[in-house]
Amino acid sequence: MDALVSEFFGEESWLTHITVLLACIVVGLALRWAIFSVLRIYNQKKPSILKEQLLKYLRRPAKFFIPLLLIYSSLLFYSELNSLGHKFIEALLIVNFAWMLMALLQALEVVVKEKFQINGPNKAKERKVLTQLRFIKSVAMVVIITLAIASILWNIPAARELGETILTSAGIIGIIVGVAAQKSIANLVSGFQMAFTQPLKIDDQVVIEGEFGTVEDVTLTYVVVKTWDWRRLVLPLNYFNDHPFVNWSFNSKDIINSVFIYVDYSFPVAELRKKFIEILGNEKLWDKRVADLLVTEVDERTMQLRATFSTKNASAGWNLRCSVREKLIGFIQESYPDTFPKIRRMDTDSVELQ
Repeated sequence: MDALVSEFFGEESWLTHITVLLACIVVGLALRWAIFSVLRIYNQKKPSILKEQLLKYLRRPAKFFIPLLLIYSSLLFYSELNSLGHKFIEALLIVNFAWMLMALLQALEVVVKEKFQINGPNKAKERKVLTQLRFIKSVAMVVIITLAIASILWNIPAARELGETILTSAGIIGIIVGVAAQKSIANLVSGFQMAFTQPLKIDDQVVIEGEFGTVEDVTLTYVVVKTWDWRRLVLPLNYFNDHPFVNWSFNSKDIINSVFIYVDYSFPVAELRKKFIEILGNEKLWDKRVADLLVTEVDERTMQLRATFSTKNASAGWNLRCSVREKLIGFIQESYPDTFPKIRRMDTDSVELQ
């Protein structure tokens, strides 16, 4: 009987291992439930965005991390430290810990985004912070994944020996990789430069390659621009070091828009100016800051009239330009149809041919 009990319930028996394993999982899940229940109750009493996001993003990784931590601790009492089981659990712990760090980064990103709203009063400053945050998060993700993989490999003796062998020729490998990855390295350097010098920011309205759009994302290697017709223009970061582009919202989104009308010298400009102010007064897209209509140029046949007005952003400016242009032309057609540009012919009857 004692031999039977020793076989099934001894320190090294498979039944003991399974029992300890299940106990660690159950206790770990119970601890995780208790911790998150306390955090949830505390958030209900004193709600905050940080606690809400921690509950949201850490719930899944914590479900595995605490049981794995207890299993690893239990293995120390009856197994060899360098056994295969320890190495496997250590690798799972490292992967799960990296998962928790990345989840924490996502939670912190949401908290910062809530604090720096793009539509707030300090729009340019907030968009700078969000762009830097996006880039720093991408770099941090790469660093976490790299360190996790390195830690797992370093924990395996065979891989460690292989790594030491590879390091003896690291100089040659570094040169080869550097030559092969010149463009990737240039993109990474351009990414750091763009994140902190800020020629482009998230939500900037730009004209690139003749396309008008909004900067949707800035990653480690490329920029995504959402064009006016919802296409995505994807450009490598080093493109912006070699090519000029127009940023309509570099410091602020407010913009002055222009509409040009060409009319005959006989046209009454003052009447059109009154109509222009009346049109703007009925337009919700006008921000009521700038409105003017001037004669900006003349030639032997026509006058050039420039109507200028301000809007809160370039998209509103585009739509309002189209509307104002249409209504001004409609007013001229209806009230002064004879004042559009004319081509006057010379009286050839008085010209004698030699």
